[in-house]
Formats: sequence, C-alpha cells, structure tokens
Amino acid sequence: MLDFAHRQQRSDRRRLLLLVLLLFVAAGFSLCAGDQWLSPARWFGPEGQLFVWQIRLPRTLAVILVGAALALSGTIMQALFENPLAEPGLLGVSNGAGVGLIAAVMLGGGALSPLGR
Repeated sequence: MLDFAHRQQRSDRRRLLLLVLLLFVAAGFSLCAGDQWLSPARWFGPEGQLFVWQIRLPRTLAVILVGAALALSGTIMQALFENPLAEPGLLGVSNGAGVGLIAAVMLGGGALSPLGR
C-alpha cells in the first residue's frame, strides 16, 4: 500500500512539473507572438523594449495571475461546499454578473451603450 502511495506521489510530481513547463513554454510563445513576431534574440533591442517588456510581459503575467486566482477560487468553492461539481451559479454569481453587465451597458455611456455617448 505504501508503495502505491509513493508511486502516485511521484506521478503527481511529474504531472505538476509537466504543467509548469508547459506554462513557461506558452508564456514564452506569447511574448514572441503578436502583430510583429519578436524572437528572444530581439527582446533586448529597442523593439523588444516596447513590445515585450512594456506590453506583452505585463499582459502575460496578468493572464497567469488571473487564471491562478480563478483556479484557486474554484478549488476553495468546491472544498467549502464539499462538492466537486460546485460552480459560481450555485451562489447566483452568474445571474448577478448578468445584471451588472446590463447595468454597465445601459448606464456606462460606453461604446455599447444604446444612448451612444
């Protein structure tokens, strides 16, 4: 029994390592890809200074952090309700988000506003 637990733990570590490696590969690709492809050799030049360090890197880091926060909040919700299928609709968050969206569109005066401000 102990041998099975040890093998399972090793397998979980390998999966986690693979996912972290895949995250770094995807992040590196997102730093290169865009309207203009910038190879890692050009990241430290004048183009790279603007596109990579000021635009793409902050966006990539924000996406990673928001994704991690959403994953953590989902895990906490599932643990809190002791239900592996728990989702935000259980608390009415989806309905509240819809109401907030409609209010923002109607009252916000943005490009989507029917008042055309």
